[in-house]
Amino acid sequence: MLKGEKQMYRALYRKWRPQRFEDVVAQRGIVTALRNQIATGRVGHAYLFTGVRGTGKTTCAKIFAKAVNCLHPQNGDPCGECEICRGIDNGSILDVVEMDAASNNGVDDIRDLRDETAYTPSACHYKVYIIDEVHMLSTAAFNALLKTLEEPPAHVIFILATTEIQKVPATILSRCQRYDFTRIGPEDIAQRVEYIAGQEGLELSGEGAELISRLADGAMRDALSILDTCAGVTAKIDADVVRRMAGVTDRSYLFRISDALEAQDAAAALAQLAQLRQQSVDVKRLTEELIAHYRALMLAALPGGQALLSGVSPEEEKLYLEKGPRMGQREAIRAIRALGNALEHMTRGSDQRIELELALFSLSEPPQQVAVQAVPVARPAVPAQEAPRPFASAPVKPFVCAPAASAPVQEPSVEPAPMQQSEPEPAPQPVEPPKAEAAASAEEELPPLPEEPPVTSEAPPPWDEPALAAPPQREAPPAPAQEVPAAQPQPEPKPEYTADPALNKPRKVAAEGINPFPQWAEVIKLLQEQDPMLYTYLKKSKGYFDGTRVLIDGGKTFRDFIRANKESQKLIKKLIAQVSGVAVPIGPYESKTVNRASANAEESLRKLEQLGLEVSIEDSERKKR
Repeated sequence: MLKGEKQMYRALYRKWRPQRFEDVVAQRGIVTALRNQIATGRVGHAYLFTGVRGTGKTTCAKIFAKAVNCLHPQNGDPCGECEICRGIDNGSILDVVEMDAASNNGVDDIRDLRDETAYTPSACHYKVYIIDEVHMLSTAAFNALLKTLEEPPAHVIFILATTEIQKVPATILSRCQRYDFTRIGPEDIAQRVEYIAGQEGLELSGEGAELISRLADGAMRDALSILDTCAGVTAKIDADVVRRMAGVTDRSYLFRISDALEAQDAAAALAQLAQLRQQSVDVKRLTEELIAHYRALMLAALPGGQALLSGVSPEEEKLYLEKGPRMGQREAIRAIRALGNALEHMTRGSDQRIELELALFSLSEPPQQVAVQAVPVARPAVPAQEAPRPFASAPVKPFVCAPAASAPVQEPSVEPAPMQQSEPEPAPQPVEPPKAEAAASAEEELPPLPEEPPVTSEAPPPWDEPALAAPPQREAPPAPAQEVPAAQPQPEPKPEYTADPALNKPRKVAAEGINPFPQWAEVIKLLQEQDPMLYTYLKKSKGYFDGTRVLIDGGKTFRDFIRANKESQKLIKKLIAQVSGVAVPIGPYESKTVNRASANAEESLRKLEQLGLEVSIEDSERKKR
């Protein structure tokens, strides 16, 4: 350095970067493993350090590079005095190469690095390549690195560092020893900051050190940067100085917005947003702050969640502990989801201000307002139909055929006596000339037995579209033709739509006589709490009841999802039973137009069969298409 030339100031996080493993804070397990490998000579050829910013990844990589090349190592630590250690520190030895993958992420950069590995080190035992932010490499660059990383020359060691481990290919992970660096605890950060402040001649109060440790959020480099910023103003650093210099002097606008939303005052919340925007506050950044704000409220409402609050001042912590339990976890979670959806729409190019205003306006409304109004709207249609509730329609009809089918041959005159009350319904049927038409009409009109589906819960009904209706209906007409005696018409019209737990036959009542399911809004409300993902499919759906099943109008995407997810089917049926008191099967809702067209096609087939024409199943299916 020339005479009179001033030495450049070094930032505290650079000046106080650990030079030995024992100086590294809060990474005891990783430090012990690396020191033992160096002390025993079991040094690997590739390492991967991962973790959030400021936790010591690059620091440990540099210490490791010095330790493996140190002339006089001490229990796995570099001595720091030999020419190798000093040369690596001042950059005069080029055998330790630190590469930034964010700016050197092409395949040509990795090819040049691979070619350099063929040369032996000039002064050290090993050539150490430290590749920082390795997840930024392109796919081609990763592929170019694979073979060299797996079998490098004996004098080469690779140390990869990344903050986004999920972006590193599995082929790279499998070739490295992986070490996960955890966040540093607030107590360790406060202790280290107080030590450095004392060495620098700064008066740092305990409250100031505690606030710095909270704001650092587990990163030692961030803590030292905050301390460095405060030291540029005054040598006496307390909590007030830290708040002012760290930019956390006033975050009361977050509480004002949440208080306005809790009071259902949308105008006040939107006015606060307009005021902040007038002060050039970034709307997207404000949305992120609101998400973190409601997260803190959620944690404060959680029993024992006080220890999870981080990055907030003691005054803010008191406010969170006061307002969080009053708001409740459910409302905080609802706000986080609404703001998260708004933030997602902002990233897709939507207007940021409008998206945040819509989210705030929705949060100012009562959470269950829409669900409460859905029930009265559906109720007026219930009295107009015969089958709005389970077991409410025609319980006597199905019992006519069961005893008649079991006793017509042996004692036709003795057995029907107790069942005379049920006889008037099928009596007019023999008057009709065509027997096949009578049987078909009986099949259409007879409702399913009410006992089995509501009471039975063992075999869950499959989620199948009722489309295979033609084959069972065409098998029924030949049955009366085989029994020649015409004097026994009662046993033949066997009800096709019996109480089948599998429910694999079509229901005519799905086309007409269907009613809205009055408790569907309550089912959706419970589903929001128990299965949020399934709730996203069904939050705008409608439920109907056809006398036997609850039919769900959720769209094609929901039908495809629910067919493959048996657990979701069980959950929906469980919630239906919970709100209605009766266990019923579920099925897909079909519009009346589709059912009417299917019914017309089936009626045409019956008429053709009555005229004596043979129509094959293939022909009928082709006509349906």
